[in-house]
Amino acid sequence: MNSDNNNILKVMKNLILDIGICVFILGLGISACKSNTMTSKNEQTITTESLVEKKWKLIEINGVALSSMNPQPAIEAFILFRAGENRVSGVSGCNNFTGTYKLGSGATLQFSGVASTRKMCIDMTVEDQMNKLFQTVDSYTIQEGILSLKQGATVLARFVL
Repeated sequence: MNSDNNNILKVMKNLILDIGICVFILGLGISACKSNTMTSKNEQTITTESLVEKKWKLIEINGVALSSMNPQPAIEAFILFRAGENRVSGVSGCNNFTGTYKLGSGATLQFSGVASTRKMCIDMTVEDQMNKLFQTVDSYTIQEGILSLKQGATVLARFVL
């Protein structure tokens, strides 16, 4: 009878352990699902991790698609956010740029100390507009893989990976 009690205790301990493991795994899954913060219907505030260490290619600036510009920029314009020192760098259609950025609550974004090389290009349209971005951007979003840099509710530029 004593060995029957020991067997029952072993089975109960194993059952409790199995239930505990299941609850732990379920809790991890639920917390992962809750980590996305919704700001409005179909618009998601992005986290720092999804913004940084990725090359975002410019596809639209001030409502005009780069593909419809004539002439198109000679060099692909892009922006790259580095996490370590909050550095930003890239190409603004002609020149290279570098500076710093600061992320705040509610997907706010500020650039500072942005400087660029001074090559003269045939068409400086995209270049000039990109340089103005750094002074006016105050927030960002990612929706369906598109990074939008904004001033208030106005989208100033869109980028893709």
